[in-house]
Amino acid sequence: MKNWLPPKYLMTIGNLLLFLEPYYHHLLIGKWEITLYKLTTPMAQITNSQLPENGNEESSKRARLITAAYNIIGIAVGIAGLFYALMALIFYPLSGIVIVLFGKGEIKFISDDKSRIYGSINLGFLITSLFVLFKSVDDYTLYQTDKLWLPFIIVGAIILAALYQAGINPFEAKKRAGAIFTLIIGLIYAYGSTKEINCAFDNSNSQIYNATILAHREHRARRSSSWYLTLSPWGPMQEVNEEEIDGWLYDHTAIGDTVKVSFKQGLLHIPWFVVTKN
Repeated sequence: MKNWLPPKYLMTIGNLLLFLEPYYHHLLIGKWEITLYKLTTPMAQITNSQLPENGNEESSKRARLITAAYNIIGIAVGIAGLFYALMALIFYPLSGIVIVLFGKGEIKFISDDKSRIYGSINLGFLITSLFVLFKSVDDYTLYQTDKLWLPFIIVGAIILAALYQAGINPFEAKKRAGAIFTLIIGLIYAYGSTKEINCAFDNSNSQIYNATILAHREHRARRSSSWYLTLSPWGPMQEVNEEEIDGWLYDHTAIGDTVKVSFKQGLLHIPWFVVTKN
């Protein structure tokens, strides 16, 4: 496990807030716009199709409320999942599929409604799925990736089948782009959740090995940085290999130091390991 919150997490959160600005802006002022429209437009000129929100259908109001709540809570769960609430983060996208399946057509993944916070639950599903992927990639390193693919295919097939049952049909021309996008996010979630479940819930005994740092390097991009250590052979790793690590470990180790490698078998029998300071 990483010893601190990597700067790339902070950058991800910052970029996320910028991306979401139109959504919470709409949430805060949307109803004021509706009220202002009603106050400034003569009643004779107002029709249901002109109103930003149709208040005649109670079920529609309830569906929009559930949709907005799912999206807003999804943002909070995504950010909280970086620190704790891992179970909530993993299962939140699944809860979205369940909500759509039992929403009787009122709650949707894809909607023509331009009201992005109310129109569909795609935002909450997208945010939590991406954070599941970010966390799984950053926290664990797989020793053998070939053993990941069978569990991933099984989980992915289940997720895609559930999304199709929930109305995501890539063969429907009118909403094909949105359907394909949602299915891709579903596969991203399937990959991240498979890896996260394998590693985070693995109760097997750790095998501890020591490795010597042979080299280290830092890669800086415009919005993020990555850190790497080249390690001597250890345990089942019979060759020199470069591993990505967090910034804290990079700053507190030097070439020639010894680090600890914790190796585990994985809940789904996908071996993985983490590198920490000795």
